[in-house]
Amino acid sequence: MLNPFRELKSFQLTEYILLLSFALVIPFSWIIATYVMIALFVTSILRGIFENGYAINKSQYKNKLTYFIFIAFWLIYAISFLYSDDSAEARIQIGKKLSFLLFPLFFLYSNLSYLNKDRIRTIMYFFVFGIIALFIVNFAWASYDVLFENAKNERFYDPEFLSEGTGYIHHAYISIYTCLGMSFCFTELFNKNSLKSNIINILFIIFLLTFTIISKSRAGLLCIILIFITLLIWLIFIEKKYKTGIYVGLIMACITTISILYFKESVKRITDTINNLQNIEKEDRRISIYKGCKELIFDNFWFGVGAGDRPNETLNSYQRKKEEIITKIRPINNINDDDFDKKRREYLDDICEKHKSSLNKSTFDYAEKKADEYGCDYTSVKENLATYLNINVLIKADCNAHNQLSDTIISVGIFGLLLYLAMFFMPIYFWIKKKEIDIVFFSLIILMAFNSLFESVLERQMGIMFFVFFYFLLFHDNFCQQTTDNSQHNLKKFNY
Repeated sequence: MLNPFRELKSFQLTEYILLLSFALVIPFSWIIATYVMIALFVTSILRGIFENGYAINKSQYKNKLTYFIFIAFWLIYAISFLYSDDSAEARIQIGKKLSFLLFPLFFLYSNLSYLNKDRIRTIMYFFVFGIIALFIVNFAWASYDVLFENAKNERFYDPEFLSEGTGYIHHAYISIYTCLGMSFCFTELFNKNSLKSNIINILFIIFLLTFTIISKSRAGLLCIILIFITLLIWLIFIEKKYKTGIYVGLIMACITTISILYFKESVKRITDTINNLQNIEKEDRRISIYKGCKELIFDNFWFGVGAGDRPNETLNSYQRKKEEIITKIRPINNINDDDFDKKRREYLDDICEKHKSSLNKSTFDYAEKKADEYGCDYTSVKENLATYLNINVLIKADCNAHNQLSDTIISVGIFGLLLYLAMFFMPIYFWIKKKEIDIVFFSLIILMAFNSLFESVLERQMGIMFFVFFYFLLFHDNFCQQTTDNSQHNLKKFNY
């Protein structure tokens, strides 16, 4: 690889160092990444003043619609300020999504002709370094707890594993980071690198895979399977490496088998969710979330409630669902009792106080035992208790919709959702048009789209800044520069 800093002018060098810095620190801290993003934007302005006079790079500007989609997404949130009653929260939401404005402007108007494929590969490696450094720090912290603080070995599998050492980072985002890193390192194995480089990339993949599994994210484990399948399809059907594909497929199958055997707690979260989908006594919390938000979504389908009112309206929706569930608790033999509403509320509060949010046999045994005492029909209780307990948790946690599609509709309506979906379809349209695909960029699209079904990925900066930055970095790599013979590492033609 050529020296990435060679032949760069002063402002280009500053920009490039900031790009590397952002990729390195985003896994650690979105706060530091925010300052880097601002510095990057300011540098591009100064560069335009003192170096190139804001000369527009035609190769960047030719696909301007994609950049404007992101800017429009930010603008529609800004417009929702006008019909949000909670103006303070609206300002927070507008500021939180500022990446949708700043990064498109930077990647569109700053002349990035110097940002060739080798320099982008270096940025991706810095991102991988950041993830692995995060893993080492947190793993060392867990090891210290086990060795010197008498923590149990389960400390390494603790869902709060990432809350120690470097600060809380939700495991769903870690799985997105690690899977994108694995996709990049995997494609690097077929980039005619040296044996030493390939060994390093294999070690990186092992580290990233371990980090994903140990974080105990259901979506993370599913993302691993999804990325494995995607890379295998790419290898066999696009790269046409059939023999290698068979070997890689066998290795992936072995890794999956080992994960199932040795990381049972992580896998159990997925199997329990699947097994409990039809079990009214084991309702998954995300199903309860959908039940709580369903009416809110359809009642505000066109324009949403406004970004500022989204948190309060979501909470109110849960409260209304809770009241609806309470009315479904019937008295024994439908005996009329003017005080029954008070009794069933006391009955449900009694269960919550005794068992909190536990959905196990003892909870329902206790509910059945106490039903006669409060005069409640246990059949109606059994049908609604799981949802009630889950909704209670959602209210106490002030939980969002845990689905980016739903959250977008609630905030800004269907027009915001269409803009969000367009972000995923635009690169696919360009790939079909050019009959070319970049598997790393495609992996980013898959990861964000998949996790949008289970998480509100654009409600945390660790999701927003990561997505927009790497989207436009890889978009620039794919569509804003000429492909050279030395840079064909993962850009291949479809065969129709």
